[in-house]
Amino acid sequence: MRFEGRKEVAVKQLWSVLKTRRPSALPWRDKPPLRLDYLRADTLAIVAVYHQHGFMDAHATFRVDAMREPRVAQVTFVILEGPRSRIRRVVLEGATAYPPDQLRKKLLARPGRPFNPAFLAVDTLRISRLYQDRGFIPHIVPTIDRDSLDVDVRYEIAEGPLYHFGEVYLSTSGESRVREALIRRELLVKPGEVYRYKKVEESQERLYETGLFSQVQTTPIVDSSFTKVEIDMRVRERKPHWLDAGVGSGTAERFRFTGEWGNRNMAGQGLQGAAASKLAFDGNARFLITRTELSLLEPWLFATRTRGQLTVYYERSDDRADPRWVVAQSREGVTFQVRRELGRYVRLVLSQDDAFVKQKIDLLDRALPQAVRDSLLLDVPPSYTTHRLLLGIERDLRDDLLNPTRGSTQSVSAEFAGGPLHGTSSFTKAQAISAWYTPLPNGWVVAARARAGTINPFGKAPSFSPTAGLDQQVGRVPLEDRFRLGGVNSIRGFSENAIPPSGGLALLQANLELRVPVAGPVGLEFFLDAGNVWTRPSYIKAADFAFTASDRRLAPGDVRYVFGVGGRLNLPFGPLRLDLTWSPRPDENGSWLVHQAQFAIGPSF
Repeated sequence: MRFEGRKEVAVKQLWSVLKTRRPSALPWRDKPPLRLDYLRADTLAIVAVYHQHGFMDAHATFRVDAMREPRVAQVTFVILEGPRSRIRRVVLEGATAYPPDQLRKKLLARPGRPFNPAFLAVDTLRISRLYQDRGFIPHIVPTIDRDSLDVDVRYEIAEGPLYHFGEVYLSTSGESRVREALIRRELLVKPGEVYRYKKVEESQERLYETGLFSQVQTTPIVDSSFTKVEIDMRVRERKPHWLDAGVGSGTAERFRFTGEWGNRNMAGQGLQGAAASKLAFDGNARFLITRTELSLLEPWLFATRTRGQLTVYYERSDDRADPRWVVAQSREGVTFQVRRELGRYVRLVLSQDDAFVKQKIDLLDRALPQAVRDSLLLDVPPSYTTHRLLLGIERDLRDDLLNPTRGSTQSVSAEFAGGPLHGTSSFTKAQAISAWYTPLPNGWVVAARARAGTINPFGKAPSFSPTAGLDQQVGRVPLEDRFRLGGVNSIRGFSENAIPPSGGLALLQANLELRVPVAGPVGLEFFLDAGNVWTRPSYIKAADFAFTASDRRLAPGDVRYVFGVGGRLNLPFGPLRLDLTWSPRPDENGSWLVHQAQFAIGPSF
């Protein structure tokens, strides 16, 4: 199969619309059958593609030539492209309620663009939607006038009267467990208000967000006699209870088991209760973490659309980031979180957490200096409490949470622990994270992330780690609250929380990734990770950011640079990733990251 006369349209785009299949390059595969009905349909599809690029007079035929091999033929599609037509002007007749200049900016049809007949249908829908968001239900007639290669596009708009919302009629298919009041409180549609279709869509989204419904259908019923729009809304409820269990694996948590049970509509009040548990081991089957929690969610706290969640938890973990010892902790606590949406994409979070921690340090390195052994016995408290208050704001414009291809997400948080809240530890912590996703041609995506944070201990907090060889200020912050980097989702190639194992009070991190689709759900990623954790913010120097490739070992203050390539398998629950990393310099111990492999489930960011 081949094309003759093709110049302006990419071959790949033409192949994508053909019903006739090309023969496989593998010699043992059978050649596809030749069907004349497919060839006739293919010529029409080729012409349609050319129309989309402005070639309104394009013509295509096919020719079948016999080959030397019996029962094998060569198909040639003969294309006469002709000249390209372009849009000369766009006329909007009857547009008064919506400013014509603003309306033109929303249209696909614009002067200078190649004319595409599909513009008319798409623009008609866009104009209708824009008017419906202002209370009008217009009648739109698109027409074109061709003058040689110039095309004038005209949209005749009959705006009609201003409409208002009427009644909302609710109906439930199947068993009804959700009270009508729980449904109506989510609706933005109010009888008597100006009709806006966007409010109907957002009401539908809010009902899905409750988790109570598997299907929500809305049908506007237009009453032109009384200039009102009534809404017929039909919902299908989900089963109130759910049971979930899973098995996962990653480089850090090689064996991970999870389970969850919950009720979406407790006592018929829309309350959501859940019990969840997690257990994880490393690659040597050594215990890492277990966590059990009970949570209760009130989606309408104080009769407002503010989500309040109370969580009681118990957690036990072994921190092996420092190869010299294992920090075994058991943690009991309670968290109360309030979440409020500020518009469609921004959320405000306020939470109070009270944690009661017991810890024990088991030595692994018997050759530890006596000073470190003494600090383990004298300086590290066997138990402590942390009472913290967190305020954060989040903004999420991603098109997909698990595999984003465009948009961005930002979050800023500030914590205050101790002081008037009491507790053993006292510190403030601030952090900002931003990520961007930019689509490129052929499905490629550039993803970038930046992260920065700082911690400031205050008061008379004790040391929570061995003091020998550790900065005094760092030791005054509990290990789990310090900044640490390393792992499949931060600086790849390094072990989890290995930069540094003892943590620090200042963090800077950046990630850059190019995601390339290969075939179907399979793709590649090329990445550069950079970042470090410093003992104190004042210790950060410009020289720390120098990028050099040499045999000189990294100093504690040097930024870690890692580059690599990875494979991706995009699945409904997130991508499976296998990353290989390299480093331009050896670490503090003289070790190089060469072909360091790490496996993970889910996006890196």
